[in-house]
Amino acid sequence: MALRSATFGSEVPYAEPTWYQGWNSPYYKDSHRRLRAAMREFVDREIMPFTHEWDEARAIPRDFYRKCYEAGWLPAVVGFWPTQYAGNKIAGDVKPEEFDAFHVLIILDELCRVGSGGVAAGIILGLNVGLPPIIHFGSKYLQEMVCKPCLTGEKIICLAITEPYAGSDVANLRCSAVKTADGKHYVVNGEKKWITNGVFSDFLTLAVRTGGEGMGGISLLLVDTKTPGVNIRQMHCQGMWASGTSYITLEDVKVPVEHLIGRENEGFKYIMYNF
Repeated sequence: MALRSATFGSEVPYAEPTWYQGWNSPYYKDSHRRLRAAMREFVDREIMPFTHEWDEARAIPRDFYRKCYEAGWLPAVVGFWPTQYAGNKIAGDVKPEEFDAFHVLIILDELCRVGSGGVAAGIILGLNVGLPPIIHFGSKYLQEMVCKPCLTGEKIICLAITEPYAGSDVANLRCSAVKTADGKHYVVNGEKKWITNGVFSDFLTLAVRTGGEGMGGISLLLVDTKTPGVNIRQMHCQGMWASGTSYITLEDVKVPVEHLIGRENEGFKYIMYNF
């Protein structure tokens, strides 16, 4: 095997990932190079010219998510290629059986060239952290409801954990979910803050307290943002305008018990797995 391969992109030191400089690596193969070229072309053509416009608008055009799926890369931001819901078309003609974590890394590296954390986060972050708990721990019912629509860009999902009084202290969050007397619904009350993509989202993967104090009393629920009592307003965060970062209030929101993700009071484990 040759010691070096062709360089890609800028030759300014550290302007690109180091393997772009032509040094061969056992981790990057021809499928990675094809994906890299496809992503570079897509980002340069479909995102870079519009970054400032989207930042100023404080939003990503809704139809752009579908375009990212059709280009063959959006589903990968969940950390792997979910063929069951996303099909077989991957940018650069990569085969699903070839796809690995280094393909995901290339997609993220190329996307972050847009020069705006808000635009990059607005495109992928909700899907990146909001859907995996359902993929890994959700019931078949929930998976069928949201996985394909979100992975194909038809719907948007986000992860709602942080609160005004509980950010990284997940075990002590206060947003509550209490079952109704007939056991058919949870009634949710509380607040969430700094929720990326929240204002755009159709679904929330919501962390709530269903049990006692500490990490043993937390569960995850899937909440439709159109449910009465859900109020979402955009926060204007410096450098993150297009991210859709939001403040969410939930007042007597009725969520069907079938929307519980995994088991009750085991949500802390799912959150740690997700991060």
